[in-house]
Order: sequence, then structure tokens, then C-alpha cells
Amino acid sequence: MSKNHGTKNQRSDQALKALFGTDAHSESPLAHSGAGVRFTGIDLCRPLTEDQVDFLLDALSRFRIVCIAGQDLARFSLAHFERFANHWGAPIPHPSNLMRGGKPAQQDGPTDGPIELIPRDKRAAAAVDQVFPGRLQCMPHDSPTVLVVSNAKQMPDDAEPQVTAGGAWHTDIEYEPLPIYVSMFLVHRVPVSRDAPGGTWIPDPRHDLPHPYDQGADDELMQLRLRLPLNGDTAFADTAAAFAALPAAEQAALERVQLRRRLNEGDEGWLAPLVRANPRSNVKSFHSPIWASRPGVRPPVEVDGMTMAQSRAFLDRLETHVLQPRFRYDHAHTPGDVTIWDNFMTLHNAPPIKSNIKSIDDARLLYRLSCKGEPALSLPRRDDPEWLAAHVAGGYSTPPRILDV
Repeated sequence: MSKNHGTKNQRSDQALKALFGTDAHSESPLAHSGAGVRFTGIDLCRPLTEDQVDFLLDALSRFRIVCIAGQDLARFSLAHFERFANHWGAPIPHPSNLMRGGKPAQQDGPTDGPIELIPRDKRAAAAVDQVFPGRLQCMPHDSPTVLVVSNAKQMPDDAEPQVTAGGAWHTDIEYEPLPIYVSMFLVHRVPVSRDAPGGTWIPDPRHDLPHPYDQGADDELMQLRLRLPLNGDTAFADTAAAFAALPAAEQAALERVQLRRRLNEGDEGWLAPLVRANPRSNVKSFHSPIWASRPGVRPPVEVDGMTMAQSRAFLDRLETHVLQPRFRYDHAHTPGDVTIWDNFMTLHNAPPIKSNIKSIDDARLLYRLSCKGEPALSLPRRDDPEWLAAHVAGGYSTPPRILDV
């Protein structure tokens, strides 16, 4: 750690204690790249002051990933979680909780079709409640913004436990003209079983399972993509550190690059910058430098002025750079943690998962919220109804009964 970095951390800890109390402290960075900070001693059941929110927003602008550890799940509810999310942006209904134009909103197709909320008893929460009755239940909620992330699903008694491959590297909902700014997890339960060879939760599935990527990537990139954590951690890549590591001349050239993103094949699409500067810290980073992060769901990205083949070669090279081990961080989850990440400054990926589980020791249960737009130091938010209608499914805004929890 440099002397300057150490001095900054000391000042930050002094401000942390002044704002949140003498029991609050921090640990940073969590990653070799400089990303990640963990705060303890912050109680998110309490409404936050403007100065407290401002401090946390600054922390995310510097560290890209912020973990606020140790929420008391006997007191901290998903209403508290959504209220907290409102400070970071407008919480959006997750596509997995919606029907759009008569089909699941997570599929391809326009994002502005008629919205129909999927009833709670038809969502993943209902399945979780039935797997280990009386021992594991989702926290109560009916908000469409809460995505239940779990491997606890009802299966036939004779179904054998399996390991499924991880997801594809991505940022959240980068395929809309206004992308998601922040996403966050609240951790309820993590797997504690460590019965795989090597003492991990699952064996390394890298060479044995089909992966979610298109054909044609070179071996180096595929190996980097498939190098994922084996204990249910969330995998991150630090796109700010990856950008900063490049020569100044290459940075300047990349800052001029525009990407054409599309919702569906055949759309004209729109241009979005490859490199963005954080408005609070001015730290520059790649935003989703991936040619095809959602194979079969959203079309590949085209670099403005390049053919599709040239675009793939260009973006595959950048993805190979970003996924190097020196920019990678696998975040271990602990029940009660709230972990927030900036989608403009990171990539992330779901880990390989044990499915068809029979033991509660294999259960993984998290809740995810995502936000668009500008942060808000105080609540309620003052989002314009026309802006909500244009950028948030169904024009949703968090109701007063949640903000007043």
C-alpha cells in the first residue's frame, strides 16, 4: 500500500467513525486491483442521513464494490433493503418478475411492451419456500424489484445432485439505452458444504460442462472466462483497473470508441461509449467491453466503424485483457451482508452452482436489487414520472409503505 493510499484510508476511517459511530470500521482494498471495501458497524435498519449517503456514494466511486457487512436478518427486511437501494438510483422491477407483451421479459423482444407482473406465488420465492419447509424460507416481500437468487428448487425425489456451469460475464441490463448503474445483493444463506475434491463446495466443472458462450473464441479467452469460484462466490472483474493499466495513447484511442448496442436482431440500435468516467471520482473504466454477453437473448455488440467480425476480434481482445487474474476478484458472501457494485466499473458472473440439492448445507439464497438514474441523498426520490415511464418497467417507484418502514 502506498503512503498516499494509506493516508486516504486513515481519513476515510475517521469520517466513517464520525458519521456511523466508533464501532464502524473498514477494510480495503479487497482485491489486488484496488477494488472493494468492506464496512462493518453500519446498521441499515436506520434511515441514513445525507452525509452518510454521500460517504457511501464516494466509497463506491473509488472502490467499485462496497460490502456493508453484518445486517441483523431478524430485523433487516427486504423493505429496508429496497429503501436503502433508493439512495443509489430508481429501483427497477427485475425482468424475471415480469411478463412483457405476453412473454417473459427476460427473453428477446422490445422492452416497452405491455407489462404484467408475475404473481409472487409463481416466482422463484415460492419454490424456495417448499424445498426445506420450516428450515429455509424467503424473507417476506411482494416488490417486483426483488430478484430471488437461489439453487433451492423443488425436484423429483430421484433427481441426482448436479453441478451447473456459471453464467457469462456481463453487466446488468446494458442492452437498454439507459443502462443499470448499481446492483446489490442481500445475503440470506450461503452453502457450507465442502465435500468436493480439494475441499471446495463443488468440483471444478471447467472442462466437463457446456458453457454459455458462442463458438469461435480462442483458448486463452475461454480459459479466462471459465475460471470461476467454486464456493458460490460472485466473480468480479475490475474494468477501471484494467483501463488504467493500459498505455496513455491506447487509453485515449479507446475513449473515442462507440459501441452500437441493440435490443433485437435487425434493430438500428444506438451508440454508447466504451469508456465512461465516474461523475464523482472521475475514474475511467470500460463499460461492458464484451462482444456477446447474452448469447441467444440479445444480439452481439458492433463497434462503430467496424464489421461484426472486426468488432468481435476487437472486443474479444479487450475481454481477454479485463479478465486477467490481476483484475479479478471473487467475493465471498456472508449472511447479513449487503454488497453493492457499480456496473459501469465492473463485470460480474454467477458461479457454478450445485443444483437438485437435498441438503440445506448446499443451499444458496440471495436477494438482488438494481437501480437506474441518479443517486438521491434524501428520500423520497423526486424522479420525473415521464423519466420513470421511459426507463423503468411499468413506471415503478417504491411505495411510501416501504420508504417509511
